[in-house]
Amino acid sequence: MSAFWFRAKSFIQFYLNADTKYQLHSPFVFELAETVLEDKRWYYAFRDIERIRAQMLASNVGIEIRDYGTGQDRIEMLSKLVKRSSSSVKQGRMLFRLANLFQPANMLELGSSAGIGTMYLKAGSLHSQLLSLEGSEKLAELARINLEIAGLENGTEVLAGAFEKTLLPALRSLQNLDFVFVDGNHQMEATLQYFEQCLSFAHEKTVFVFDDMHWSTDMKKAWSKIQAHDKISLTVDFYELSLAFIDPAFKQKQHFRIVPSFWKIWKVF
Repeated sequence: MSAFWFRAKSFIQFYLNADTKYQLHSPFVFELAETVLEDKRWYYAFRDIERIRAQMLASNVGIEIRDYGTGQDRIEMLSKLVKRSSSSVKQGRMLFRLANLFQPANMLELGSSAGIGTMYLKAGSLHSQLLSLEGSEKLAELARINLEIAGLENGTEVLAGAFEKTLLPALRSLQNLDFVFVDGNHQMEATLQYFEQCLSFAHEKTVFVFDDMHWSTDMKKAWSKIQAHDKISLTVDFYELSLAFIDPAFKQKQHFRIVPSFWKIWKVF
């Protein structure tokens, strides 16, 4: 099955089994759905970040990317890279609203790319300390430049290098992990390894956010393993982003799949 048809099938299955906010009985999950999916408020940060994205999409500059799988460097057009690997407008605004809702003291991002998601996270919680990891030095440099252009560089650091070398020092630097966004190596073993390392520095209120958990069979297996983990008490899946919580206040393990209410207008009650 081609990647396109796999993702189309995955989305249809998700949609058919998903609820809207009207079927949620948990006040916490209802607030999440309201904030992430239903909130239509617009912020100036959205305009500023999207202007930076538009400039990169119009660029014909090539950027050097390190492939840690092969150990080789390659040149990719910046416009294509941003279109392929950066957080979408919708996902960026979801990240902004999550950071704005939880207001974490510190945040960790695995996978800066050109810094689109990084900017949305920082803009959502300006007082937070944000540490972002990126495999490619050239992309890390670009993310730093974009953060400066957006005026979001204070309290934000972008580190370059393979996650296997940078993740543990980053976690030790933060000490307490309040919010983590995993958007790096889209392979099951790597994703689970990052998750386990982050768990060692997590506390009851830590928010785990994962990207592309419906990207492939491998990533869907990773998500199933995370959901089944004995420390996970709640997961909330918005398809574009998947959230996991370890708070023992959620006494019974629960899993939610949620779509915007207008996607299923017949599910009002």
